[in-house]
Amino acid sequence: MSSASQIAPELKILVSQSVKLLGVAIQEVYGKSLYQEIEALRLSMKKVRGEKSDVVYKSLENVYKNLKGRKTEDLHKIAKGFALMLELINSCEAAFRVHKLEDVTIESNKSPYSLVYVFTSHPTEARSRAFLEVMSKVENLLSQSLHQGFESIAEELLFLLKIAVRIDLANNKRPQVKDEAFQIFHTILDDAILNEQIRLRKKGIDVFFRTWVGGDKDGHPKVGPDTMIQSMNLSRGRLIKFMLDKLSESEKEIRHLLDQKKLLAELSKFKLKLKTLNKVLTHDGVKVHKVKVEFEKLLKLADKEKLLSPALTDIQELMWLYPALVLPLEIREDSELIHEALKKPQMTIARMLKLLGRISTGMAPKWYVRGFVISMCESSDDILAAVKLTQLHLKKFIIPVVPLFENEAGLKNGVQILEESFKKFNFQTEHTKQWGGRFEVMLGYSDSSKENGVLSARLLVQEALYDLDKFLQKKKMVPVFFHGSGGSISRGGGSVKEQIAWWPQSALNIYKVTVQGEMVQRSFHRNLIMRSQIKKIVDEFNHYQPKTTHKSQIMEKFSSMTQKEYRDLVTNKEFQHLVEVATPYNFLNLLKIGSRPTKRNQTGTFSLRAIPWILCWTQTRLLLPIWWGTGTSWSLLSGKEKEEMRKAYDSSPLLQSYIKNLGFTFAKMEMGVWEFQLLHSSLTSEEKNHWKKTFQDEYQRSLNFFAELTGNKSFTWFRPWLGESIFFRSSMIHPISVIQKISLERRDAVLLRETVTGIACGMLTTG
Repeated sequence: MSSASQIAPELKILVSQSVKLLGVAIQEVYGKSLYQEIEALRLSMKKVRGEKSDVVYKSLENVYKNLKGRKTEDLHKIAKGFALMLELINSCEAAFRVHKLEDVTIESNKSPYSLVYVFTSHPTEARSRAFLEVMSKVENLLSQSLHQGFESIAEELLFLLKIAVRIDLANNKRPQVKDEAFQIFHTILDDAILNEQIRLRKKGIDVFFRTWVGGDKDGHPKVGPDTMIQSMNLSRGRLIKFMLDKLSESEKEIRHLLDQKKLLAELSKFKLKLKTLNKVLTHDGVKVHKVKVEFEKLLKLADKEKLLSPALTDIQELMWLYPALVLPLEIREDSELIHEALKKPQMTIARMLKLLGRISTGMAPKWYVRGFVISMCESSDDILAAVKLTQLHLKKFIIPVVPLFENEAGLKNGVQILEESFKKFNFQTEHTKQWGGRFEVMLGYSDSSKENGVLSARLLVQEALYDLDKFLQKKKMVPVFFHGSGGSISRGGGSVKEQIAWWPQSALNIYKVTVQGEMVQRSFHRNLIMRSQIKKIVDEFNHYQPKTTHKSQIMEKFSSMTQKEYRDLVTNKEFQHLVEVATPYNFLNLLKIGSRPTKRNQTGTFSLRAIPWILCWTQTRLLLPIWWGTGTSWSLLSGKEKEEMRKAYDSSPLLQSYIKNLGFTFAKMEMGVWEFQLLHSSLTSEEKNHWKKTFQDEYQRSLNFFAELTGNKSFTWFRPWLGESIFFRSSMIHPISVIQKISLERRDAVLLRETVTGIACGMLTTG
């Protein structure tokens, strides 16, 4: 690391003070002896920061020898001590981030037509609700300290840290769909976030929220009509409470005026009407419409009396943002099951559509469900089946049907599928009449990445984007691209700027993305952080430069080569066996990371699911899907072809974005940790040596690719402070990795969950 620190002195001091206080909490709760052991282990881990893999491996072996005979209770405490330190560092960084954003404003003459965030509960880790609540309070205190000094919060922070030391980090009971909805809505429908959404709306920036939770049937046995209602009721409750608080605020102010008894009576009457909507029931649309009519009367009277308060206009804007006074769902089902549901009305997706018809009576169903997404859409018949199912149960084609192209076949054939669909059904007329000509297509990042590797998947998505954009504009339609990204880099995430750098203009005109798992908490738990995210998109929109897909023979060749290398690996039976015995992949069903099954049941086959696939490579610190195959592919290029690749890198936003993500990945990788996991597996000595050499060789070739293409020695030259942050925390994850290996040997599910969550806390840095 460079001697010149890139991390702000204020942040370094905050981390130092907070971690010292955590040490005090650990000592008080666990006792002096265990605290000293944890502290000695922490100091020994500092010595292996940035060291080569063999040094890291030897260090982990020493830790393993010291811990393998320890009581499970002690291992829990040691793992928790390190996990808490890592999460506390995350909280310090988040507090400092908010502190830096206090003056952030969005000043622009232009903004996208709309920005749409679809929140989903697919996590890459799962901190318990109790732990999240305590750490949220911790972060608030840390923010306060940046204004008032650390001493002002030290006593209360110590108290909260002592509580955090005592509670479980991970969920030890599988959450239900309603629990996931509660957690997401607790964040995104918080008063501060709703007020920010309204404030942006008043500035002419329309930010809409949607959710999968409760409607994402695809592969989820516990999603159905009941979860739809649960989700809607949870959001309805939070929105009604927000409005009632605004009304009480306005009422309190107006009571000072003795001549406003009529206005106060209307306010009181409307509050009672609003409370009748506390549950979403049959014909809910009719009831909501009546309440909105009453609100219009209240607005007119307030306006007439020159007492149209900001609180009332806030409610007016909220009703525009949430017309049915619920957080709208996006429902999804597999294409095969959609076909089947046409013949079997008792199937879940059919019953969900029937329920939508009943509750939305009196309003447009789209205010409750914004789209019907067809998972694994591979033909025009899939799209038409969804249209027919919608017509069958909603009486007409009244919510948009959204094809999801998520594998290579779908992405490559998307235009052809739409072309055939448009010939068989008059989408142009229907979409123009109902939705202003907007036609939506969802693009899947996770599945394309797990099947093809990240670089090939990005190129597939990019080509599909531009080809679909051209097709839809030729049809006089307004393209809406729904990006299934927003989590880890392996699943399509990353910084906003790097994600959108290679999109066409239409993808920014209407910006729509998923926000997954822990990124909901990270990006939307503070209004200033949310505002900064919106600002980045608005800024990019205003400075957009026309792009092409930068198709080049060399990029296509290189992509095909990396795709082949990646596929050859993941379809190799020996490699699949390696995954099963040297990673936590086969044990992920023991985790309580979400209501959705971790893996689909496929007896006798190696099941490749996006969430556990990415999770296991994050846990083992190898992050394989992002880089595998790049080294070998680069080494097989001629000198002339390498020069052509450098030219492509200079001109291709997509390749530049990928290379930054690759550098970020290399910064977070620890080959020594992976080798520790590998050499403690049940493979034979010959197999271990083979795979150790295979991975070391490809890793070195990939490092050469990165260095020779970019000319940079630093992995994070584009964001130096990020590299330094990763450097300081990386070795602090090592003890948790060792304890995870012991948990797998003991088949201790509770300890495994704690270590998975702890490692995830350490790997959370996204910049």
